[in-house]
Amino acid sequence: MAARYSRQERGLPAAQLTEHQADSVNEDIQSLIDGVTKAWDQVVKQVDEMFRGMPEPPPTPRSSPAAMSDGQLAGALHAVAVSLLSGIDPGRQATFPVTSDPRWRFNLPAAVETHMRAMFTEASDAFSLAVIGLADHASAADLAAVGRLAEILARARWLTEPADAMLRRERGYALTADAITWLRKTSGRAEDVGEVGHPDLAGDIADRTETMAARLDEIREDDGLQRVKVPKPGKLLDAYLPGTGLALFALLTAAGARPGAAPSGLFYTESGGGNATYSFQRLHITRGYWLAQATALYAHLCDTAVPVLGREDWKDLVAAAEIRLRPLSQEAERRYQRRLQRGLHPGL
Repeated sequence: MAARYSRQERGLPAAQLTEHQADSVNEDIQSLIDGVTKAWDQVVKQVDEMFRGMPEPPPTPRSSPAAMSDGQLAGALHAVAVSLLSGIDPGRQATFPVTSDPRWRFNLPAAVETHMRAMFTEASDAFSLAVIGLADHASAADLAAVGRLAEILARARWLTEPADAMLRRERGYALTADAITWLRKTSGRAEDVGEVGHPDLAGDIADRTETMAARLDEIREDDGLQRVKVPKPGKLLDAYLPGTGLALFALLTAAGARPGAAPSGLFYTESGGGNATYSFQRLHITRGYWLAQATALYAHLCDTAVPVLGREDWKDLVAAAEIRLRPLSQEAERRYQRRLQRGLHPGL
């Protein structure tokens, strides 16, 4: 064992000898680590220099809409719709206060801001119903929700069209007067139907509408504004509905809003055996096309509501959704129109 130690080490006490050996081993290990690290750094440097001049690989391209199957296209459109709805988060918007007119103490909206919030809330509900209904299981009744979206967007654009704030207020009062007129008609129906335990319901509604109408006239006169009328739904859709295909849209939404033979003939009956294709099964393009229409309408409504509700943060969300939606919607429309060229439905 003595041959293993140097001449200086032989005269050291045992404790000092052990400590000296440990230091020597540590120095050897550190030298080995330093050598390996330097060698590895050199290898990495050489590899970097070798690949530095090579072009980066192109990003993996997404499947183009034209290459998608009908089911994939409908699924992609559904994903865009869900992401827009979750990003906008209508429930959170409902917690934000809006400016109201203290002179108006009724539940009906009268100020432009309260009208817009009511429209946005109803449109969000309609869009949610359309997204849920057209995802997997749907009927022609779901087209009524899409039609409702179109009507709300047309009214919102009419309301916010004037740049002058007083003219907008004038149109807001017109929408309120329109709602009061609708309530008057409701009172007539209530009188025909009657209600157990509330025999004078029709009279109560009529009295309240008269009070609201009189108060609205007073506020309008105080503001020095004129009485204007809301255009009829057809004119509003002609003037403010984006895109094309209005006649077909009106036809099919009308069919979806009313029970009867037309929805069955348009959507459920297969040619030949006449078997019912319940809930748009396999009709991916039919569902995808109307889902694209609903998403576009909701995006337009959010754009319209941004300056009124003060939600500038929606702009980027809507813009991103529209970029994703556009090529998918164009492909869905191309396929849907091709189907229509063979007839509204092969079974008709």
